[in-house]
Amino acid sequence: MVWIVYYILNYWRDKMIRKVIQKLLNIFFRAKQVFFVGSTDILPEPLTKDMEQYYLELKAEGDVDAKNKLIEHNLRLVVFLAKKYENTNIDLEDLVSIGTIGLIKAINTYKMDKNIKLATYASRCIDNEILMFLRKNKRRRCEVSFEESLSFDMDGNELHLEDVLGTEPDIVTRELESEVEREMLIEEIEKLDPRDKKIMVLRYGLEKKEEMTQKDVAELLGISQSYISRIEKKVIRKLKSVVKAYKY
Repeated sequence: MVWIVYYILNYWRDKMIRKVIQKLLNIFFRAKQVFFVGSTDILPEPLTKDMEQYYLELKAEGDVDAKNKLIEHNLRLVVFLAKKYENTNIDLEDLVSIGTIGLIKAINTYKMDKNIKLATYASRCIDNEILMFLRKNKRRRCEVSFEESLSFDMDGNELHLEDVLGTEPDIVTRELESEVEREMLIEEIEKLDPRDKKIMVLRYGLEKKEEMTQKDVAELLGISQSYISRIEKKVIRKLKSVVKAYKY
């Protein structure tokens, strides 16, 4: 356990970040047995939509306390996602510790104008951080195929290993931050057949539309959610190959 804490504290050298992590770890350790029986009552309640927006706006102005609030009130999400990996022979406390790093990354890099919910963005960052940790330490290969559903995110979307598995930290964020690449991806989406394009437009809020979950898109189009998931993954693979070709 000590080496995990050492790993975290060395990763986040900023004093404020270290204090936040330590506070969250202390809360978790005090309520250890509560989490093991599936309860998270001791953790702060998730923020309401209005309060989340309020703190996000303050955080965008550099308010450190607002950033801390966003971290603290999303720790339940870390615990929820960490429990998916209990079959990896890594202690739940350790998984929560690593997941907390992903949460902090999410809060630090989240932008309100990206048309994606904070919970969705944070879920991807948390999953990515845990999966990278598992790969790096090679404790045990997760016996999950790329096509098998791991779970569902907070919006009801299927989570697959290939959706969150990365080779480098924040690679997806870095790729999508480039305006040139963003324009290129939009052009590629325009080339899709009408069905695939409509699914991607609805899922990711393109063309000034509101972002929808896989479940909502499936109901709207009268097809299964698993079919939406397969189409989405196929298109994302294609778009990723376009990004890689552009970069290299």
